[in-house]
Amino acid sequence: MSETYQSKRERWQRLMDTLPVGLREHVSLRNVEAVAGLPPQAQARLVEAIAAGLKRLPHAIKQLKTNPETSIADLLNPPIQTKSDSAQQEMQSVILIEVADLIQQGFPKIPRISAEALANAEVMQIACTIAQAHHQLFQSKHLKTDFVMMTVYGLIRQTLERLEDIISASPALQQTIQQGHLPWKPNDWRKQNA
Repeated sequence: MSETYQSKRERWQRLMDTLPVGLREHVSLRNVEAVAGLPPQAQARLVEAIAAGLKRLPHAIKQLKTNPETSIADLLNPPIQTKSDSAQQEMQSVILIEVADLIQQGFPKIPRISAEALANAEVMQIACTIAQAHHQLFQSKHLKTDFVMMTVYGLIRQTLERLEDIISASPALQQTIQQGHLPWKPNDWRKQNA
C-alpha cells in the first residue's frame, strides 16, 4: 500500500520535531528526511552554517552527508566543480531518472514527482548503487574478456536466483510484481542445470 500525502506530511512533521531547535525553522518539509538522516555532528555543523548565513540547504546537506566535518566556509561557498565532479553529477542524474522510470514501471499509478522523490530517498540508495554498477559494467573495456565476462555473468545469475527465491517465498511480492508493468519471467536456467 502506498503512503498518502497526508501520512507522509505527518511522518515528515514527526521527523521535524526530532531535529535540533536551531534547524526546525530553517528546514522545509521536503528536506527534513535528508537532514534527519545526517549524523548529529553534521546537523550541528548545518546549524552553524545557517547562523553564518547559509540560505540554500540541498547542496550543504549533500556535502555534510559525504563529509560531516565540511568547513562552514565550504558550505557557504562551495568549491568550484571540476569537469569530473560535473560528469559525476550528470551520471547521478541519469541514474536517478533511470530508477524513477523503473519505480513508475513497477507502480504505474505513482506520480512522476513521487517516483523521483522516492528514487532520491535513502531507502532506494541500494537500487541507485546497483544502477550505477550496471552503467560501470557496460562501460568497462574489459567486459568482453572471457574471465571478466564469466565472473560477472556468474555473479548476476547468482543475484537473480537469490532475488527470485525471495520473491517466490513472498506472495505479497509476487502480487506486487504481477500488478506492475515490469516484465516478470522467472528464469528456467536453474531447471536446466539441476
